[in-house]
Amino acid sequence: MFLHLLWCAWVLLGWMVTRYRPVLRRLHIASLAYAIVIELVPWLPCPLTVAETWLEARAGIEPAHGPFLVRVLDAVAYPDLPEWLVVGCAVLVCVAILGVYLRRYRHRTADGRW
Repeated sequence: MFLHLLWCAWVLLGWMVTRYRPVLRRLHIASLAYAIVIELVPWLPCPLTVAETWLEARAGIEPAHGPFLVRVLDAVAYPDLPEWLVVGCAVLVCVAILGVYLRRYRHRTADGRW
């Protein structure tokens, strides 16, 4: 579960540490694209969710079902929200962060740094 939270933090906040760091920027843009695909393609499970379910079953705990983000938000902040709404908002946030990169690219310096 901790790895899931780290992944979500990286996807949501990684843009803050990528300025003028091309390797981190590429990694973060790839992470955003991957997060969007994982959210939108229902038959493609997140590897962290698969690992978490396997570990819970191995520990004798009833494995949780459904996407991590939906389970956490449903339990903590927004009970009974439809899954499509949570997934849609997550995708919109990722697309908005990609918009930050587009804006940075358009306003890059004369030497090409962005």
